[in-house]
Amino acid sequence: MREKEIERKLVVEVKKRGGIAPKWVSPGMAGVPDRLVLLPKGKIAFVELKAPGEEPRELQVSRHKFLRKLGFKVFVIDRKESIEKMLDEIDGKICPKKKVEKMLDEIDGKKKEGGDAK
Repeated sequence: MREKEIERKLVVEVKKRGGIAPKWVSPGMAGVPDRLVLLPKGKIAFVELKAPGEEPRELQVSRHKFLRKLGFKVFVIDRKESIEKMLDEIDGKICPKKKVEKMLDEIDGKKKEGGDAK
């Protein structure tokens, strides 16, 4: 499977959810992700597409870190099967792992404060 096939699938799936996935070309700033994903209700993410098993280049990793530091979601997708889960996360249907861990820590802290009724 080639990167182009994964990219086409991404565009189709985003459209099904009422959004768009324009190609991002940024003259003067190499290494930016391939696509923007813009979903209803102002949800946005950046997507780097790769052929199966390929990794982002060092410059791309650096750009991804910068965008994440600004508070944006950045995904690297190398399989068609990953697209739906990614879109669910952008759409807020799946909590990112860090968010789940934080919620569990908060619950754990409340249990300790209130004590266990044993």
